[in-house]
Amino acid sequence: MSVTYLLSSLPTLELGAAAPFSVEEYRRRCEGMDGISINDFDAVRAGIPGSHPFTLAYANVLTEIKNITAALRASKWENSDIRVSERSYSNYHVDLHQKIAEAINIQNPLDREIALERARWQMADELAGTDYFSEAKLYAYIVKLQINNRLAGLNEEVGKATVEDFIKANDHEVNN
Repeated sequence: MSVTYLLSSLPTLELGAAAPFSVEEYRRRCEGMDGISINDFDAVRAGIPGSHPFTLAYANVLTEIKNITAALRASKWENSDIRVSERSYSNYHVDLHQKIAEAINIQNPLDREIALERARWQMADELAGTDYFSEAKLYAYIVKLQINNRLAGLNEEVGKATVEDFIKANDHEVNN
């Protein structure tokens, strides 16, 4: 089976829509296929550089996103003496800073996360290029699955339950 066949058989993903399967299931579909490096697949999933140009570029973009987000979040704190330790990366995406700045200013936490993930989604598309049946498109699909699976887990009920569990787990510290 080839990359072309696999990519042509995958359902189209839309930001925020339910993911048709997990990243693990996608990995199983890719195992043993010609033209697909499972090591690079795992690198994209982990957000670290691999051997494929997409994996290198994506790891750099993730670092850039983390640096920008940390700096913008720190600037909102009352104590402006906060020092943010940035990691080095190559390339600079001018519009990415603006997209993240706009997202950070969104008051609703869920809408803010969706806007941040939209920026990551768009960067994955940009890095994958225009050749639809390329290995880079296969790796961009991993990113999109991760985003949709993450967004599916963000909802009010889960958020409330997480906060309540955290409070219960740390209740002994408050009462002492």
